[in-house]
Amino acid sequence: MSTQSPETYPRPFGEVALPYALIAPAIVVALAIAVIPLIYALYLSFQDWYLLRNPQPVWGGLVNYQALLGDAGLWRAFWRTWVWTIGTVVVEVALALPLALLLNRDTPMAKAASALILLPWVMPFIVLGYGWRFLLDSEAGPIHALLEAVGIAGNSSILNDPNMALAVIIFISGWKGMPFMVLALLAALKSIPAELYEAAEMDGASHWQRFVTITLPSIQNTMLVIGLVLGILAFYSFDLPWIMTRGGPQDATTILGISMYKAVFTDLRPSYAAAISVVMLLVLAVASFLSLKLRRRQ
Repeated sequence: MSTQSPETYPRPFGEVALPYALIAPAIVVALAIAVIPLIYALYLSFQDWYLLRNPQPVWGGLVNYQALLGDAGLWRAFWRTWVWTIGTVVVEVALALPLALLLNRDTPMAKAASALILLPWVMPFIVLGYGWRFLLDSEAGPIHALLEAVGIAGNSSILNDPNMALAVIIFISGWKGMPFMVLALLAALKSIPAELYEAAEMDGASHWQRFVTITLPSIQNTMLVIGLVLGILAFYSFDLPWIMTRGGPQDATTILGISMYKAVFTDLRPSYAAAISVVMLLVLAVASFLSLKLRRRQ
């Protein structure tokens, strides 16, 4: 007996339009908080707007980008931002990987620690920054007293040392972002079949061999994706270095986020700050694309 497909009828307009109506508010919000400010920043970057000279922006063409290329201080902040970004991600991975391996054990202590590990991530930057400033204070900070006892710090806080301040804040930034990486790696570790470890153990593989041949290949994609996300967040950082050092001492912790802030509120050049933001977006987009492209080839 032959069967015929049921006759299709055009769906009512309301049924077709309902899904689009449901997602319309989310699209409007996304446009309002992301796309429209981006377009305005791009427009503003081609204006010549110095608030002490022009009350309103006037067309300037590439004047801001020409000034950007010749700004030696901004170039130093640019390379310092890459040191900050890469250093933050390295600290996050270095802290998160051993913690994720420890928390992957099925013990009551591991379950309790999994909840406590989120504290740095949910802590506001203002609380985190001033808390660490107190800990590193040369007069009352307990960590400073410890560093002074072992000869690392002197009478002044290491945040006042141009050679140490950036490294210290990079570590704090990595410590702040570490919980997100821990939870992602922990989820990846939970997805590895136990049979793989059992088979490797029967073949005589050591703990290190099982880690290198099973664990690392299984979590490397997660580590890359989360590392990119955390790297993007670090690249756009402003609050933590500003709270802790205001970009000092001697501009040792001035990164691009602080340079943008100073361009607007100190130099009164919002169009120049917009040009910096556009260049940051382009550089980060290219870097992310190349990272993913390289990962696919590997």
